[in-house]
Amino acid sequence: MLMKKCGEGMLQSFDFKFVGNINVQSMERQAGIFIGERNNAIGWSAHGKVNNVIGGVGGSSNLLYQNIAILNDPDSIDTPIDDRDIHISVDNPEAEKTSNFTLESVHVNTMQQNNVVAVGETRVTGMDANEKVNQAQGRIDGDHNKILCNLNVNHDPDQIDGIIEDQDVKIANVIQRS
Repeated sequence: MLMKKCGEGMLQSFDFKFVGNINVQSMERQAGIFIGERNNAIGWSAHGKVNNVIGGVGGSSNLLYQNIAILNDPDSIDTPIDDRDIHISVDNPEAEKTSNFTLESVHVNTMQQNNVVAVGETRVTGMDANEKVNQAQGRIDGDHNKILCNLNVNHDPDQIDGIIEDQDVKIANVIQRS
């Protein structure tokens, strides 16, 4: 048991037991696994533009056979991103609190875009994951999938494509501990 004195007479205690395993298979973009007494993730940003002809292939024993995948993306202006965030972290002492828990194991299979596995006192603010994606095939997840003799075409002739304007103000109340 971990005990800390915070401010005037404020007692915080945290008892955490992790006895198992963490098994992760494929977390993408803003991926986070937060386990512990105090986890703060403030002002995450992940912006982008992705062109994948096939995309992601996950699992085992997948077969892609004689596929034709064509992706044509002749944009004049492609994915302009304007992300002017303001990140503010404010100290905010809390009242007396006790946390006790036991975690056997964590299993994650395929989380995408904004993804977090959080155990414990966690403050996650400001997660941005703006994205423009062109995938001729897309994702293939799992086991023993067979994709045979497909023709995939993705034609995206926009003049201006994927405009992302994300001007957030992100404020996180974070506990100050002495």
